[in-house]
Amino acid sequence: MRRWLYLATLLLLQLALVCKLTPPLAQALSVEAAPGLAPGGWPAMLQLVATAAAIVGTSLALIFPGVALSRHRRAGPLRFCGLPRWAVTLALGGAVALGVGLIVLTLAPMLPVETQMTAVLIARPIVAGGLALSAAGVLAAELLHRSVAAAHATADAGRGPSGRIEVTQPPELRTRIA
Repeated sequence: MRRWLYLATLLLLQLALVCKLTPPLAQALSVEAAPGLAPGGWPAMLQLVATAAAIVGTSLALIFPGVALSRHRRAGPLRFCGLPRWAVTLALGGAVALGVGLIVLTLAPMLPVETQMTAVLIARPIVAGGLALSAAGVLAAELLHRSVAAAHATADAGRGPSGRIEVTQPPELRTRIA
């Protein structure tokens, strides 16, 4: 159950990052980078390279939950076993806060006029906090992921093909075949 909730959190986080952060980041990149304004020659090339680095870095940051989701899909349930529980709990709590904030923002126009602005003023920080907590939880969980070997591989590694232990050293204790 927790695994499916975590996978749903990855999907919700991916959608939230693309929908909520892409427009302000695009505006910031167009204002801050301002490609083409540097004088010709190497300053223009340097500005173009820096702008490309900003775009690539932003793209990688925005697609991180999608990459994690694809790795979980490929590796199966054992990948989830290696995630720290506290980080998964943080991600799930952030997703719940994000969902509650989005629901309140969606329902705000249907509330009485005197409570609409209060609902919006409360819901926006809840959405921002939920997005931040969810992103922090997913990032921590994926970065602190421990490798978990398959149960059957671990069990098989402990014994040889016959299940029998052979002693070879010292020679006087060597196992003899009768």
